[in-house]
Amino acid sequence: MFEISFWELTLCFVIALIVLGPERLPPIAKALGRWTGQARVYLRNLGSELERETQASELKRQLEEAKRAYEEQSLAIKKEVAQLAAPVTPPASEHSKTP
Repeated sequence: MFEISFWELTLCFVIALIVLGPERLPPIAKALGRWTGQARVYLRNLGSELERETQASELKRQLEEAKRAYEEQSLAIKKEVAQLAAPVTPPASEHSKTP
């Protein structure tokens, strides 16, 4: 993300040493290190949370598609069963007429 070379980091350290002084630099560096660590943890957690949400939404979409396919198949089967269960009436023919 940020690319800081060794010389840039050294220059920042020298400037901080001049501005802050040797007695205040260690506690500030420690606090800065702690904040950086916390920021990394927060970003890692955010990334994993976004990944879980993406996976959950994908699974939800797949589940809805499966439900829709199941309902379509269920409706088709019900129609078939209804057609098979309908009473069969023989076709009217001239030989079957009674006088």
